[in-house]
Amino acid sequence: MITIQNNDGDRRVLLLDSPFALDESPDFPEYLFDVIFITNNSPKEAKAILSSINPVTSTKCCYKPLFVSSSLKGKMGNHDEIIDGYADDMNSMEVMTQIENIINYNTLIGLSATEDPILSSNQFFIRLTRYLISRKKTILEPRLEVSASTGYVIPVFDLFYRLGHYELSDYFVFMQSMTEKGLFRATKFVNKVYLCPNCLHSHVLHIQTCPKCGQSSIQTEEVIHHFRCANVSPEHTYNFGGQLRCPKCHKVLQHIGLDYDRPSIIYTCNTCGNTFIEPKSKTLCTSCKKTFNSEELIPQDFNIYEITSEGKQSIISPNIGFTIYTEFYDNYIEYNRLISRIRLLAEQKFSGNIQGDLLVGKIWILDADGITTSIRPEVIELVCQYFPNNKVSAANNITYVGSVIREYKGTDTEEGIINFQVMLSETIRAALPILNPGEKICYTYMKLQGNQSTIDDFIKDMGFISPTPDDSFEYNEKNS
Repeated sequence: MITIQNNDGDRRVLLLDSPFALDESPDFPEYLFDVIFITNNSPKEAKAILSSINPVTSTKCCYKPLFVSSSLKGKMGNHDEIIDGYADDMNSMEVMTQIENIINYNTLIGLSATEDPILSSNQFFIRLTRYLISRKKTILEPRLEVSASTGYVIPVFDLFYRLGHYELSDYFVFMQSMTEKGLFRATKFVNKVYLCPNCLHSHVLHIQTCPKCGQSSIQTEEVIHHFRCANVSPEHTYNFGGQLRCPKCHKVLQHIGLDYDRPSIIYTCNTCGNTFIEPKSKTLCTSCKKTFNSEELIPQDFNIYEITSEGKQSIISPNIGFTIYTEFYDNYIEYNRLISRIRLLAEQKFSGNIQGDLLVGKIWILDADGITTSIRPEVIELVCQYFPNNKVSAANNITYVGSVIREYKGTDTEEGIINFQVMLSETIRAALPILNPGEKICYTYMKLQGNQSTIDDFIKDMGFISPTPDDSFEYNEKNS
């Protein structure tokens, strides 16, 4: 059943008790109702309704007050994050007051209830953040949840992740981007978590393996040091008929600390028989089932965030522009994807499958105090335009462009590298009109050298700017 009734406050309430394709129905345009009330008493069925009819993802229900039956209180899990209240009577003074508060506040801040369909993860994140602002929920605090993909999650974000509205890589890039632009502010550090480099899940198993054969069937044994003759060997070599007897001088050991000590342990592989002092640590992801060396795990800081005053104004604005480059330029990719791409290309280079040089250009802006400024969409747009055949990304207050300068028929890559540098110089010169007084735009480029072991160092260095850029231009009033 779906119907519309007026409450005593003269607000039109959409009542429904089962899933319904509301956004596709011409019979219920968004202007016909002000409030949504789900009357179904089953938590499972109410959640099914909320998967499409909610104040975040529904084009007709955006930011509108939403209530469910009071019998569901305490039974809705993370769906509670998008429910404004539990009620039986939409005419109660408490419910009507809450409805008016929400509608009046959204009118005050200029938040329109009319939204286009969500076509990208960035659009979804903006919609969700606008919803949070509409409910004055400006503190984003991660909680530790055993079933959560990343261990720590912001419940309302986790709800929509489970509903399939975004990928984890999209979420981390969004949070980083919002922080770098000053729209979010980290107010308190919570914890550092190490995530699977393939799927970014935190549920990983740490496994100790034999450094020779890689198997985990290993056993440990203590090493005994006999003080008198200085013999050091595994404990089993001292075991004679239940006594500890030195295999070198044959003296019986009686008192630990006086006759001997146990300075360390030794490992023995049950598969290949290898003995070793330090096992090799590997990590098995329980989500994607892939195995990695433990040092390959991706460190991720979890913080409590606050939506800043600037963030509220920018996010509510219909002209928010920070996503423009992801919407209109096919060569823009998320930073995590750029890193994965560089790692793959580097491995191919060192294996001989690619003949040539792997380059990464970096562009950043310094303020009058020499501090990097937040990433600007205009710079990303320019880089995407000037390098249409290259992958472009942004993070760490840096705009990146990746390139492979290939060798053809024995020719070297020097000319290609020079052309890459010239194009970077032209790009930052074209960006001069967006600079503010005292600012300077810079670029440098990195070339991958060495061998397989240098890939991680190369990727780590991508996050830093050079004190001596290859080229730079300062703000000039004539160019503003």
